[in-house]
Amino acid sequence: MSVLSSQQNAVRRNSDCPSLSALSIFLILLLAVPGAFGQGVTPGGATVTLDDAVQQLADRVAAIPNLRGPLRVQYFQEAGFSAETGRDWQETFRKELEKSRLNVTEDAGANLLRVGLAETPTEVVLSAGMRLNEKEEVRFVTLARTALAIPSVAVSPIRVDRQLLYQSSDRILDAAYQAGSGGQDLVILANLPNGLTVLRLGSGGAAKQSIQLSAAGARAERANDGQLLFQGEDVSVVFAGRGCHFSWTATQDVSCRAGKVLQRGAGSLRSACGDGAWKLIADGADWFAPELLQVVPDGGARKGSTALLSDFPGPILSVNVGGEQKADSALVVTRNLRTGNYEVYKITLACGN
Repeated sequence: MSVLSSQQNAVRRNSDCPSLSALSIFLILLLAVPGAFGQGVTPGGATVTLDDAVQQLADRVAAIPNLRGPLRVQYFQEAGFSAETGRDWQETFRKELEKSRLNVTEDAGANLLRVGLAETPTEVVLSAGMRLNEKEEVRFVTLARTALAIPSVAVSPIRVDRQLLYQSSDRILDAAYQAGSGGQDLVILANLPNGLTVLRLGSGGAAKQSIQLSAAGARAERANDGQLLFQGEDVSVVFAGRGCHFSWTATQDVSCRAGKVLQRGAGSLRSACGDGAWKLIADGADWFAPELLQVVPDGGARKGSTALLSDFPGPILSVNVGGEQKADSALVVTRNLRTGNYEVYKITLACGN
């Protein structure tokens, strides 16, 4: 178990990110493929938006001879670019393909199209590549970094602070704070070698109590989104249409039953820096890619339009705001793709950019 903290400021480029990342190397390899086609989108030194480049790339893909849908699209995005773009460009690309009657599907048997966004010291590069009729088809669009117009967003006096609380090689489904006589304890729902287990952690991450649910018929599967709910000392674990209930003061009395169960609401955060609520957006749809947590004004007009973004080292599996009416923090569970560990972070809305 280890603890660290970091700050994510309003929209900024990560200057420490190397220009030749794994994604950049992937794009360079694509450009080396014989028959690759590409062009720039900066006529006369004018500024252009990323949407302009995305639309042109989609047009070039749609023009590939004998290409038919549906297509399965796999996206790559250089981490240093995430804070500026979010994932809106991916949605734009999908819509442009569908305008050309190339539908996008999740079907594993469909033709795979790999699409990447990266940057070199002087250019932003969008690339698309696929194997079609025993031939590698590659299309790319480049634009000068100095010509890229990033949409302006309102600067917020709020930032997202992030702190790693707990990590384990065992799969963590959910995490939550529970009030007790000694303050707040961190409670973890994990799938340990001996089955689905609820851990109550004390200071330093040491387990104060451990409740095994498998003996009461609880079974965890990869697709389950387990949730922790509390009422005083009573604990409810909700998963796969079942609910398990117990109390820390009577740990031997665990009951699990199927039926309609109460799900935890999405919740929202409120900062001490100003009025208004903030909701957390994370889809966890891609188990093999880092994810960008978006903290947006509740009722905001456009997803990704806020400056409050925080990138995580893998897919986000759980977000728990908790039951407090004016909570300024939440717990996030993610799987670190580099180490393989499951990690629990505390994110907090703090004052100042």
